[in-house]
Amino acid sequence: MTSSHTDGGFRASVSIRSGRGAGTTDRIMRFLPCFPNRQAALSYATAEGLSWVSSH
Repeated sequence: MTSSHTDGGFRASVSIRSGRGAGTTDRIMRFLPCFPNRQAALSYATAEGLSWVSSH
C-alpha cells in the first residue's frame, strides 16, 4: 500500500493477513523512508513484504 505525505512524497506500508475466523491475525508494517513517487513506494513495500513472508 502507499499513501501520500504532506511533503509531497509517498510512504509505503504492507499488511499481511493470516488465519481464519477468530484466529485471524494481521501484521501491518509502515516504513519510514519517503519516496518520490507512488511506484517507488509500492516497489519497496512489495519487496519488504515478500522478504518477510519468505523468512517466516
